[in-house]
Amino acid sequence: MYSSRFSNPASPFSALHDNDVVGGSDHRMVSAFADQWHGKRGSAPIPDRGDFSIEDMAPFFGHVIIMDVLEGGSDFRYRLIGTAITQFLNRDYTGRTVMHSNYSGAEEKVLDTFRRPVAGGNPVFRKGHVVWAQDRTWRTYQSVHCPVTAGGSEIAMTMGVLYFGLAPVTGPNGSRWSSEN
Repeated sequence: MYSSRFSNPASPFSALHDNDVVGGSDHRMVSAFADQWHGKRGSAPIPDRGDFSIEDMAPFFGHVIIMDVLEGGSDFRYRLIGTAITQFLNRDYTGRTVMHSNYSGAEEKVLDTFRRPVAGGNPVFRKGHVVWAQDRTWRTYQSVHCPVTAGGSEIAMTMGVLYFGLAPVTGPNGSRWSSEN
């Protein structure tokens, strides 16, 4: 399990709801991605996007999310969303900004997902529940979102992975179906 050495409780966003933020991950691939980010960082505070080769990313294909930071983090553009994610959610926001995507009032939670690694300069782990588009049942998810530069010293993107549980689970309010909440 990846340690919590990168969590930043002093982040300016710590006053926001935790939004499923956790100190690490017990998902093998989520932890592996965070470990790779740390390895690419070396002695630099933040690794560069160019430090990650296609071969480095291959084990995570289908589960990768790359976001462009816009206006210092006021919004984010989906640069790449893995096919496992788009199929699970039954939507593809590639090329859209968070504010121009349909999140039914949850835009601030989604923005928080990407703002935290930008503000803290560290990977941010999440673990929680999400509704599977196909049958509206609750499933678990785990993710990590990591800041990266793009040829400079400023954080220009977040890169991360998102994995969904395969079996239906009881939802956050004790229900099996999203329509019961």
